[in-house]
Amino acid sequence: MGASPAMAMARPFILRSSHSIASTGLAVRRLFVLTLLEKEMCLTGAVWPDNVRDTCPVSVSKKFISYFFAEATISVSCLAGRNCKAVHGPTPGSKMKFTSLRRCIKNRNLGSPYILSDCDVVVDGDSFFKDTYSNSNSQYILGPDCDRYADFLIHKLSSFLDSHVKCHFIFKGATKLNMDERQKFHESIIHDRIVTKIKTAPYFQPLFAQDIQKQVLEEMDIKYFVCEYDSIEAIIGVARKLKCPVLTDKLEYSLFGVSCIPPNFVLHIKGCNKLICQIYENEKVKNVFGVYNKTPMLLALLNENGIYFEQAKEIIDDMEGDVTWPVVKWVKRQREATIASTVLKGIHDNEHRDAFNKVYERIQTLYLYPFCNLAVKYFQKNKVHSLFRDDKKWFAKGISNGRIAPAFIDLKKKGLVFGSMLMNDMKRPDAMLAAFEIVSYSHCLLTNSRSSTITFIGRQADRTFIQEICNHWDRKIPQRGIFRKHRDGKKIQMNDCDVFKEFLEVVLPGSNFRYHFLFVPQDCWLLIITLVYYIFKKNKDFLYAAYCILLSYIVLGPVSKQVDELKKVESILNSSKDCVSFYNNLKCMFDKVDLSQKYNSSVVHSFSEFQHCLQNMNYLNKLCGEKIPCTVYHDTYNASFINNAFMFFEDKNDLMEYLENKCAGSIYLEMFKKVVDGFEKCLSAVEVFAKNNVLEASVISNEIKT
Repeated sequence: MGASPAMAMARPFILRSSHSIASTGLAVRRLFVLTLLEKEMCLTGAVWPDNVRDTCPVSVSKKFISYFFAEATISVSCLAGRNCKAVHGPTPGSKMKFTSLRRCIKNRNLGSPYILSDCDVVVDGDSFFKDTYSNSNSQYILGPDCDRYADFLIHKLSSFLDSHVKCHFIFKGATKLNMDERQKFHESIIHDRIVTKIKTAPYFQPLFAQDIQKQVLEEMDIKYFVCEYDSIEAIIGVARKLKCPVLTDKLEYSLFGVSCIPPNFVLHIKGCNKLICQIYENEKVKNVFGVYNKTPMLLALLNENGIYFEQAKEIIDDMEGDVTWPVVKWVKRQREATIASTVLKGIHDNEHRDAFNKVYERIQTLYLYPFCNLAVKYFQKNKVHSLFRDDKKWFAKGISNGRIAPAFIDLKKKGLVFGSMLMNDMKRPDAMLAAFEIVSYSHCLLTNSRSSTITFIGRQADRTFIQEICNHWDRKIPQRGIFRKHRDGKKIQMNDCDVFKEFLEVVLPGSNFRYHFLFVPQDCWLLIITLVYYIFKKNKDFLYAAYCILLSYIVLGPVSKQVDELKKVESILNSSKDCVSFYNNLKCMFDKVDLSQKYNSSVVHSFSEFQHCLQNMNYLNKLCGEKIPCTVYHDTYNASFINNAFMFFEDKNDLMEYLENKCAGSIYLEMFKKVVDGFEKCLSAVEVFAKNNVLEASVISNEIKT
């Protein structure tokens, strides 16, 4: 899927800056940017966008130059997005933190103009995708508008592909937190979700957003790597191996031997297949600080997440205000041979001293020998890592290529699961509990056990509570089923075990879904299975909502794909007219929802429960080898569409009557009917099987009494 020609057009960039050129040196650098750009535009035949030329009463050159070097509020193309200042909840983390150092590097104007084209770049995935959901103008209260968000990401990423920039995305995994920190974080989330007026609800990233990011990357054939925990080793290791810059807002990485490019300062000009950006070059930044071989010590002292940080500050004089330059001056005055012992003498607490030593050693390794062989080998190979049962790194490899979800890191290693962070109804149990049976089975697979004991940090009414939830499965759970291959001596044998099918036989006995889905597209099988599971196991009142979700799949999947194809051709065939007509008759369902009038916390809670079930069913299916295609969220789920349909139609009959009147004879209406028929037959089969089992058990009980 590519961006449409209309989407490829750059939006006007808006600059609001009170800064002027304060020095000759800065003026020269700014002029150089313009010269460089105009040279490239002449070579490629590109022209200035009309909307920029027409709206600039003064020289475009001055306006454009100030984009790079003035601290301006910017809205440029789809790469930077809107500069929304959404309210975010706290981001937990035990990783290293260099906020003051990062601000210092930024304020020193160390960036230089740079052009990205025909090259490699390592991308800090968490930095690159940060705020992209809010920038996509998609609502989040009801759940994700997955298709809209995916279109935004495709447009954003297409600029890199058009410029022949090969991106290597690296994501962090789980965050290392102790139980108290996790509980405090969850309490803050619950507090944010308790609102008396829905318009005051703070922004949060909806479910599926991170999954959509990775699905879009896969769709665009862009490789990504997921770390188990912090991503700094992998990012620096791969960038130094490939000898390329890093796209990240963590400018402190420039002191670790790599050059950094802030993601929000990447500009794509229409007609010019090159990306213009700012680069913070490693040598330039290193020379400004001038501590050279003592850089690891400087970084260790400036790590704000170290428990030793406050004690370390006492060693250094003149620490009022910004800590960075006083620390730099102090480090410069120290001898390289004795600086470590001097710092350790000033840290009196043994625990703090040990923490400092660990951080210092880690930074030294990163600075001198940034090992991350797994990530380096992954990007050098043309295929993903295979999983072998006798491979000690099977879990890390499964995480790295997306086979194992990052949510499973804490699940396997600590037996820990977070409760729901979505909008919910305080009168009902935590929405995550609806998916707990699925999570429990995944836990057993990962730990090779039939029993699962999970520590659950969830919500009860308006408070956080921690409990242990135990499950035992009567049937053996074969862990070998998650490995695609196994070694038999020197030979490699393929694995034919279908663990996911065995799971469905336990939780949905009698479903026989393959028989009922003969006329149903495979890409919605998992969606229907999850709907059957949620309705049968958790919420029988969700039946009508299921029809709205299935209609969303038809419109976003088969219909929208045809509409997208139509935009690429001039002629419209009869089948195409059918597609456009079907889409237009339901287009109003994508309208923005007035939540102040239509918000129902109980309904939203039910949808939140279903989303957790769908996500975890997909995680389990992928862990089991994906013998059924996983749900492509942006071809399936638009929360605004689903909510509007749910509110607009009274029931299934009303919905079908509308479609029959508006879309009679449409092949997409017939497709919808087949999908609904497969869903209803599967649900009915499960209910009949359960009813017969109850009757059979009752007969046996009566015989025993007799």
